[in-house]
Amino acid sequence: MRKVWLVSLLLLTNLLYAERTIEPVVYGDMDQWLVRYVKESKILGGQTKTLYAIAPQDTIRDNQAYVPAEGNPWGCSATYARFMGIETAMERSVEPEPRGYGYCCRLKNVLSHVNIGDIYAMVSGTIYMGQALEPLGIQAKSKPYTAIDFGTPFTKHPIAFMLDYKARIADSDSLITTERNKPEVVAGHDCAVIFIYLQHRWEDKETGKIYARRVGTAYERICSTIPEWVNNHEIPIRWGNITNDPDYQEYERLNNRDMMTRNSKGKMVKIEEVGWSIDEPTHIVMYISSSDAGVFRAYEGNTLWVDNLRFVYEEEKEQ
Repeated sequence: MRKVWLVSLLLLTNLLYAERTIEPVVYGDMDQWLVRYVKESKILGGQTKTLYAIAPQDTIRDNQAYVPAEGNPWGCSATYARFMGIETAMERSVEPEPRGYGYCCRLKNVLSHVNIGDIYAMVSGTIYMGQALEPLGIQAKSKPYTAIDFGTPFTKHPIAFMLDYKARIADSDSLITTERNKPEVVAGHDCAVIFIYLQHRWEDKETGKIYARRVGTAYERICSTIPEWVNNHEIPIRWGNITNDPDYQEYERLNNRDMMTRNSKGKMVKIEEVGWSIDEPTHIVMYISSSDAGVFRAYEGNTLWVDNLRFVYEEEKEQ
């Protein structure tokens, strides 16, 4: 009887197999870009600066806040800002670059100079799922993450994130920080970073606070130059509590970054991660950057190129 049961189990196992499917991320082929022309205030010289956004092809020539169209999840560090009525723009950190018959996305650490009060800002080339709350004001200089609505609704269960990439990362143990407006050299080695957090979020209706449990985590730091394109690179998405995983790193911890979002009343509040779980995801945070050194801290010139962003899914099917 036991042999019959084992044979039946083996036959059933052989009838099941895992089928992988690949799904492109919206606009993740990096072939569509919106161009924005922002004219700086005359006190800054009145130059026209060029900003790019991952979006259906279009051109905007007015100094106006950019709001991604419905269905477009992408925000980036190339932004329009207004301080005390003075208008400027943070350009060159995110740009399209020709690749084959289309384009890729180039992310670069740029030391930006605002010609008033001799203010500098180290801007890392960053794309993320969310929205910058333009025009950025003075709070973006002191607490930049408070000016970003992080994440977008997402309920699927991918097993990995796939992309093509290459990188130019300096072999240096020094960084530039502009936390006190003027460039200063500090110790540290900069890396590019790619991470995805799948979260189950909810709102406390009385306080308006947003809480989340971390459902899935994918995280990879690129700390040396990768001169040639690495195609179809996969970063696994680990589900549930990963703190006992041999590959777990401290930078993957809960609340490792201050992230904000809008609550049901339209107020920006902090996303407070309160634990790990295997709940159904409600939101995704995707963040890809040429620097992982911290706010206004990076190695100038480090560059990350990315293209063909995709999710990998696995489904058991009968043979």
